[in-house]
Amino acid sequence: MDLQLIGIIVVALCGISLIYTEIQKRLVFAKYERLFGQGDFEGCVRLLARPLVRFSFPRYNLLYMRLNAQMCLADADASRKIIDEMLGLRTSDEQRLVLLLRAFNFFIEQEDYSRAKELLEELRQKAEPAQLKECERTYAIFAEKSSAYIKQMERELDGANTADKAKLLYLLSAQYENRGDAKRANECLDRIQALIEAAAPAQAGDNEKR
Repeated sequence: MDLQLIGIIVVALCGISLIYTEIQKRLVFAKYERLFGQGDFEGCVRLLARPLVRFSFPRYNLLYMRLNAQMCLADADASRKIIDEMLGLRTSDEQRLVLLLRAFNFFIEQEDYSRAKELLEELRQKAEPAQLKECERTYAIFAEKSSAYIKQMERELDGANTADKAKLLYLLSAQYENRGDAKRANECLDRIQALIEAAAPAQAGDNEKR
């Protein structure tokens, strides 16, 4: 067979393979989003375990999607293993920062403050000022039992959107608890519950419109 013809065939086959892989990635991601939106996180894990899916996605992206599902399943052991593997991967600066922030918050939630502190040291080199400020405050409140940010966060509540307001109230609740003021801590939790209940009808209305 003519070498030029062989070359053309090889290039054509490579092109077809790339197109097929890209189509499969889009189909898998669409199915993953649908399962995730339905709350079928175990289905997400099964989907991502398929051999073709593991081949189609870059390792970082595949692990990140698995991490999202395992965290929603509240599987701390599986989440920790995924984070440890991801921290050992070669990544872009942007990917590394996203992972560091996610892992830092995970270890704070797990009360593994030694691991959180390790990541905080790296975040001091890589995070944006606003991101670092939030991480520093979070570490101080939960790991060091600080209540030094109460006045600051009370002021930040004014003008905050619903998601930020809920986060601030949660951090305020923790600080009041650190201070030994159970009444104020519970008041903050009640305000979070009120925010959730107020947002529920609006979300239901949006779903009906769709």
